[in-house]
Amino acid sequence: MAHWRPLLGSAIVDSKGERNDLVTRADGEIEGLVRGFLLRLRPGDRIVGEEGAAALEVSDHPAAEALASSLSPLTRARLAAAAPGPLEWHVDPIDGTANFVRGIEHHCFSIGAARAGGGGGSGSGGNPADAHWEAGLVAAPELGSVWFARAGAGAWKARGPRGLPGGWVRWDPAASRLRARDRGQGGRIVATGFGYAPERRELQLREFAAIMAGYDDARRMGSAALDLCQVAEGRVSAYYERGLGVYDWAAGALIAQEAGAAVRRPRSRSDMLIAAGAREDVGAAAQLAAIAGAAESLQ
Repeated sequence: MAHWRPLLGSAIVDSKGERNDLVTRADGEIEGLVRGFLLRLRPGDRIVGEEGAAALEVSDHPAAEALASSLSPLTRARLAAAAPGPLEWHVDPIDGTANFVRGIEHHCFSIGAARAGGGGGSGSGGNPADAHWEAGLVAAPELGSVWFARAGAGAWKARGPRGLPGGWVRWDPAASRLRARDRGQGGRIVATGFGYAPERRELQLREFAAIMAGYDDARRMGSAALDLCQVAEGRVSAYYERGLGVYDWAAGALIAQEAGAAVRRPRSRSDMLIAAGAREDVGAAAQLAAIAGAAESLQ
């Protein structure tokens, strides 16, 4: 992301429809680089990206030297042997693009992998709630943090220098294991997000008023992946949101789950709730979302 920051401007920032639903050249290029890298190492896998970008070769990119230095032979070998069967990767190149464009540090790269053909992976028509999610990683360079999880192996956080001023940053290998226990300092806090379309936001605000009856405060970071990582760390009590793509929550949901949080993934196009936290928090969010969804369908 450091490579693209000096280039930000009207020439590489565009809108997907709503004024604040932004996309940049960085989104497409990062996704394309990830797609090209994964397809070279694991040609049998499927990659689903938010931007639908074509594969790019690392060697063809202007930042090729810095990118290549971060991809050691050991990293490549481990990734190639990560799972015996095909995987479906869900990639969000920049979750929190509006923050990235404005210089707000709460943005990240997010990637989650599910076992292909096992009932999951929305890209293949399966139910993402039934998917066998294998691994997830969320990297926020300007926060100096990487969160990651492997199914059955727990969730972890590694720290490094903030900002990525240039070149490859060597992260501290001493990662800390995450436990999703609400710290309970200063009351209960819920994290959420809101849609870009005015009509959807109006319904979400009505739902939000009911949700807040169970909490003392709220946070809205502008990145679903980071919100879910805050649940994994116990920094917020719960998180919920409706209407997201699988790539938005694929990694963060597994990280929160492996940290011990209850996680409720979307079940269909008509049931788009993602929620994480204590079991009672997730249940309450699901009930209110069902009521709001029924009201929305009647309009």
